[in-house]
Amino acid sequence: MKFQDLGRSARIELAKMAKQLGMKYIGYNPTAQQVSLEHKGKGVTYHVDELVAAYQQSNHPT
Repeated sequence: MKFQDLGRSARIELAKMAKQLGMKYIGYNPTAQQVSLEHKGKGVTYHVDELVAAYQQSNHPT
């Protein structure tokens, strides 16, 4: 899946997904299709597909 960067609204949705998973959104790299997050005080980077899959598996409505 190629996540298209649609500006601020896309970043807001990524931040909502991260928050539902107990993480803090830091940023998004559209070129590498990576999302930077903070989890338990440590920075982690996920591919967008991994974040979306984890969000969908957590039984939260899309």
